[in-house]
Amino acid sequence: MPARLVHHFTAFRVAAAYALVGVLYILTSDRLLTLISGDYQDYQSYQTFKGWAFIALTSLALWAVLRGTLAQLENAFDAVSQAENRLRGALDAAGGCDWESFVDRHGVLWLRASGVLARRAGWPDGEARPTMELRALVHPDDMESFSAHMALHREIFAGKRVPIPPHVHRIRGLDGDYRWIKVVTDVDSNFRAPGGRLFGFALDVHDQQEAIRGLADVIAGGQVGTWRHDLRTNRLVINDRWAEIIGRKPEDLPAPLMIDDWRALVHPEDMVRLNTAQAPKFRSRDYFFTEEFRMRHADGHWVWILSRGRAVEMAATGEALVLSGVHVDISRRKQLEAELIAKNDFLQRLTETSVSGILAFDPSGVIVFANMEAEQILDATGSGLVGRSHAALGWLYGQRDGSGAGRGFPFERVARGGETLNDLRLTLPRPDGTERVISVNAAPMEARGGPVQVVCSVSDITQRLMDERRLAEAAEEASHAATHDALTGLPNRESFRAQVGPAQLRARAAGDLLQQVFLSIDQFQQIKDRFGPQLGDRVICKVAERLEALREPDQLLARAGAEEFTFLSRGRLAEEPEAATAALAQAFAEPFEIDGQPLYLSASMGMSQFPMDAHSPEEMWLNADLAMYEAKALGGNRAVPFTPKLRDRLAREATIGQSLQRAIRDGAFALYLQPKINLLDHGSLAGAEALVRCTDPALAGIGPDIFMPIAEKTGLVRDIDLLMIDLVGAFVATLRGRGQQLCISINLSPESLRRVRFGQAVLAHLQAADLGPEDVLFEITEGAVVDLNSEARDSIEALLAAGFELSADDFGTGYSSLSYLQKLQLKELKIDRSFVSRIALDDGASDAIVRATLAMAAALGLRTVAEGIDTPAQVVWLRQHGCDLGQGYHFAKPLPAMDFLCEFLQSDGLRAEAAALA
Repeated sequence: MPARLVHHFTAFRVAAAYALVGVLYILTSDRLLTLISGDYQDYQSYQTFKGWAFIALTSLALWAVLRGTLAQLENAFDAVSQAENRLRGALDAAGGCDWESFVDRHGVLWLRASGVLARRAGWPDGEARPTMELRALVHPDDMESFSAHMALHREIFAGKRVPIPPHVHRIRGLDGDYRWIKVVTDVDSNFRAPGGRLFGFALDVHDQQEAIRGLADVIAGGQVGTWRHDLRTNRLVINDRWAEIIGRKPEDLPAPLMIDDWRALVHPEDMVRLNTAQAPKFRSRDYFFTEEFRMRHADGHWVWILSRGRAVEMAATGEALVLSGVHVDISRRKQLEAELIAKNDFLQRLTETSVSGILAFDPSGVIVFANMEAEQILDATGSGLVGRSHAALGWLYGQRDGSGAGRGFPFERVARGGETLNDLRLTLPRPDGTERVISVNAAPMEARGGPVQVVCSVSDITQRLMDERRLAEAAEEASHAATHDALTGLPNRESFRAQVGPAQLRARAAGDLLQQVFLSIDQFQQIKDRFGPQLGDRVICKVAERLEALREPDQLLARAGAEEFTFLSRGRLAEEPEAATAALAQAFAEPFEIDGQPLYLSASMGMSQFPMDAHSPEEMWLNADLAMYEAKALGGNRAVPFTPKLRDRLAREATIGQSLQRAIRDGAFALYLQPKINLLDHGSLAGAEALVRCTDPALAGIGPDIFMPIAEKTGLVRDIDLLMIDLVGAFVATLRGRGQQLCISINLSPESLRRVRFGQAVLAHLQAADLGPEDVLFEITEGAVVDLNSEARDSIEALLAAGFELSADDFGTGYSSLSYLQKLQLKELKIDRSFVSRIALDDGASDAIVRATLAMAAALGLRTVAEGIDTPAQVVWLRQHGCDLGQGYHFAKPLPAMDFLCEFLQSDGLRAEAAALA
C-alpha cells in the first residue's frame, strides 16, 4: 500500500477512536449525572464540570498523542536531514551535485542543481534555470548525446516510462576547462514526487574518464588487441585491434564469439602446446598467463601472437570466473629472431670457413679463440694457439735493430688505448728460415659491463705482395701501352689529345699559336693489298722513324690511325703556316728501302691553327682531319690548310648525306632512262641506260652529279645501286606486261664493288626483281676495272658467272689496261663524252683517240657506245668509223620511265628518230 494511503488510514482510525470515546463518554456521563444529581441546577453544574473535564482529558490525550507523533516526526526529519547532509557531503567530497528537472506550463525544461559540481560550472546553487543555459556549457562534441539525454527527460514528463541510462559528457567550468561528469537519473522519481519532477545526481568523473581515454590511446597506439573470456559461458569479448591483427573485422567473426572459435584459429601444433602448458596452471589456480602462438590470418598465412592475461573475477572458492588480457602482434619480432639465428649460424659458418684467420684475446693477451685458418697461418709449432700469449707467437713489426730483432704485436695499444689497427704488416719467421708477411686488423671489443677483449683478423699476404709487385710492373707496362702505339712506339691518339689542352693554355698565355697537322700516307691500302699487311707495318715503322727524326723537343708526334699521323708544333704568329707541312714533307722526299727495293711514298696533310680557326682540342683535331681528307680528295701529295669555306662545304655535304639516308629509307628515288640508238641500223632502239633522280624535297634541285659523290663518300651508294636494280625490275615487269623487252644498262659504283659480298647482294636483288642477262647490262667505270681488289674481283666474277654482260664506262679517261679488258670478259666499251664532243671540230687528237678506241674494240670483239652525241655531224662521223651505238641529247635527254615508255616504245615511236638520222 502506498505510504500516502497508509498515513490517511491511520489518521482516520485516530479520528474514529476519538469520536467513539467522545460518544461513550457523553452517554455514560449523562446517565451517571442523572443518577447522582438531585435537581436540575446540580445537573447543570455537573454538566459544566463534565464539559471542562472532557476538554481537559481530551486536551491531555491530544497533547500526549501529538507529543509522541511530533517526536517521531522530528526524529524522522532529523534522520532525513542527516541522510541528506551525508549525501550532500558525499557528493561534495566526490565533486558532484544533486539535481532535479521539471517542465513548466509553457513546456520549458528547467534544471535545479546543488553542490560543488554546480558551483564549479557557475550554475547558481539551488536555483532553477532553463536547460538551454546549460547547453552553452556542454562541449561541442558532446552536444548531440546531451540533446538526446534531454529528450529522454521530456518523454518521462510526457508520461512515458523509458529508461535513462547514465550519461557522460563534458561541462565547461568557471576556469574555462571542460571536465567529464556522469549524470545518473532516478526515472521513478517523476511518479513519486508531487508535480512531476525528476531527481538524480551528477559526479565529477574527469580523472577516471581521462584515465580510460588514456588507456584507450595506449591500447590504440600500442596496437594492442584486448580480450575478455567469461569462463562461465566460454564467451569472448574482443576489441577491433584483436580482429585486425588476424586480418579481420569484429563483424566478420561469429557472434557471439566463443572460445572454440578462437581455438579454431590457433595453429594446431601451438594449440596442443597451450593445452599442455595451461592445464597445470588451472589446477594450481595460477591465473597469470604469458604465451606465444600462431593464429591464421584472413589471407591464409600465420601471425605470431604474444598473449598476456590474468583472472579479473574470482569465485568465493578461489576459482577464476573471468579472464582478461591483451594480444600483441610479434610476427616482426619472430622474423627478426629467425634472421638473427640465421645470421649467427652464418657467422659461425663464416668463421669456420673464412679465408682469414680470426683470433680473440682476453684482457691479459692470451688467445681464447682461433679458427682453423688462424692455426694454419700462425701455429708454426703445431701445438695450437688457444692458451698461448700473443708475445709467444713470434710475430714482429717495425724496423729491426742491428741484431735483427723487432717489436711484437702492439696489444696494449688496442686493449688499453682503444686503438683500432688496420692492415698492420707483421713478419712471421718460419722454421725453414723464411719469413711470411702477415696483415693484421685488430679492434677492442667491450662487452656490456665486462672486460675489454681484442679481436683480430690475420691474413698471409706474402704471395699477394709478390703478385702486387708483378702487377705494378705490368701496370707500368700497360700504362705505357695505353698511351703509346704498340707498332711504332709513338704516343697514341689518347695521349696526344691529353696533351693538347694544356698546350693550348700555355700558348694562349704566351701569345703563341699551335699548329696541328694531320698526315695520311697516300695509297697505303693499295700497298697493303699488293704486298701484304706485314710489309705495310714495316712501312708504317719506317715513316714513323723519319717523322720522329724531324721532330723538335717541344713538338709532339703521335700515330692517329692505320696510316695516319698527327703533329703538334708551336709557332709564332708571324711565321708561315706552311712551314710545318713543308718540314714534314721532307720525310717523303727520299724513297723508303724495303727488302733492298726503293718504295716511293707521298702524303696528304691537313692543318689547323689555334687560336686562328680552332678554340679547343676537339675542334683543332676535327679541322685538321677535315683538311687532310680534302687533300686526299684533291689527289693527294699535298697540304691543305683548314678554312671556314671547307667546313661549310663539308657541312653541306653532311646535310645532303643525311637527306640521302632519309631518301633511301623512304625509297624517294625515281628511274630515268636515256635511249641507246643503233647507229648502224638506221637508228633503231638498242637499249637504254638507267639513271637515278632523288625525289626527296630536301634534295630538290640537287642532281646525281652532286649527291652521288657524297653517297660514295658516306657509303650510301651501295644502297642506291641496289635500289636502282629494284626500280629497273619494276619497269621491266611493266614491259613484260605489254609484251615488250628492252636491255637496260645499270651503273655500278666502284665503292659498291669494293664492299664485301656486294656481288651476292646484287644477284639477290636481281632474282627478287626477276631480271636476267637479257634484261640488264652492268656498266662499271674504267677506274673500277683497273683498280680491282679482292672484294671487287669477287663481285665481278659472280656477275659474269651468272651470265651478265659488263660494259666499261667512261673509257679513255683513266689508266687503261688491256689485260684487265681481256680478263674481265667485257662486252662493251663506252667512249667518254669528253672525246665525242670534240669530233669533227678540226681537233685531230680527239678524232685519233676515238678511231684508235674503235679499232681496239673491233680487234677485241667489243661493242662500242659513244656517249654525249649532241649533233648530226657526230652521228655521221661515228657511223662512218664503225661505232655500234650512240647515246646523247641528239636523240633524247634522260626521261622518266613512263615518259620513256610513251616516247620510244609505242608502235611507231621511232619513225621520227629514223628520219632525223637519215
